[in-house]
Amino acid sequence: MNELILANGRVIFPGREEVKITDVAIRDGKIDEIGPELPDNTESKIDLDGSYLSPGFIDLQVNGGYGVDFLTCEPGDIGEASDFWLEHGTTSFLGTIITHPIDSMNGAVSSLARTNAPNLFGVHVEGPFLSYEKRGTHNPAHLKKPTRENFRRIISGAERSVKLFTFAPELDGTEDLLNWIEANNSVPSIGHSDADYDTINSFLDRGVSSFTHLFNGMKGFHHREPGTAGAALVSDSLVGIIADGMHLHPGAVRFVEKMKGSDEIYLVTDAIAAAGLEDGKYVLGNQEITVEDGLAKIDNGTIAGSTLTMESALKNYIEFTGIPLAEAIKTVTLNPAKLLGREKEIGSMEPGSKADLVTFDEEFRVDRTIIDGEVVFDRDTR
Repeated sequence: MNELILANGRVIFPGREEVKITDVAIRDGKIDEIGPELPDNTESKIDLDGSYLSPGFIDLQVNGGYGVDFLTCEPGDIGEASDFWLEHGTTSFLGTIITHPIDSMNGAVSSLARTNAPNLFGVHVEGPFLSYEKRGTHNPAHLKKPTRENFRRIISGAERSVKLFTFAPELDGTEDLLNWIEANNSVPSIGHSDADYDTINSFLDRGVSSFTHLFNGMKGFHHREPGTAGAALVSDSLVGIIADGMHLHPGAVRFVEKMKGSDEIYLVTDAIAAAGLEDGKYVLGNQEITVEDGLAKIDNGTIAGSTLTMESALKNYIEFTGIPLAEAIKTVTLNPAKLLGREKEIGSMEPGSKADLVTFDEEFRVDRTIIDGEVVFDRDTR
């Protein structure tokens, strides 16, 4: 039985909006007990000396990192990206596969599904059933209308690994597509969509509860046609936000928080292979990306993913909105876990939850990352 005491941490409880200095006991990979001055009868104890202790960060949109592009990399390279995200406190992420030839998408999905990286939680398929007008960096040559055969070919052999599926609901055939996504026990998410307000609401009425990177790659708000973004803002659905200060102006992030509240927001990085590396030339699928001052673009100037990390996203979100850490922490822990229906397992600081945890300081620098009660990253010993 593996045991670990994390002592004297400023423990953050998502959903309670509470931070208190206390101890956390971990046994058999799960949070076992929380309370002050727990008995010191274990073989391992770490004095956090006032560092923050929170559930590990959950990122539902990661295209790669540290030089690795999940769409085109060799399966053996995925671990390098996984290790990079562990250093930044991400204990669960969805490897994201964007629009590409369908067989290539399936190959990439299958590679992710076969990888045993400790923080790779599953796959997010983003495309190819997307709007041409709001495609962003998705290659228009490979966009498709949804058919049963195309959907099957994308996920074939990796069905259980596909946790999230982004689509544009205005396309012909998307009512059937929604049925196929749900039958696969995947979560449908609206994104890269040029749909009007009424079309979006018809899909919300059918139970769709997520929007992929709000405002980016979707029909914007207008006072006579609220569009995709307007429908998202007045719905009870969760919305993804890329809080790097470039995809959305800080004022727009504050606006969304005022409209939705932090209970309905989940932060994502949408990070590409350039994350963790210097400015330069990179790839996203088969497209060349130029990164300057941390901003990734394709040749026509369209933003192409990000170089953001989750602890930076959290820090930015707090700075942009002015809300306290105890409230903001939900956007990187409990909320994405709820979207996936896994809040009893990950994303909370409650007895019985997986001991997937992160410690960080006042500047949001990650000190330790813990998965299943084992320290998998320690800044002091790396």
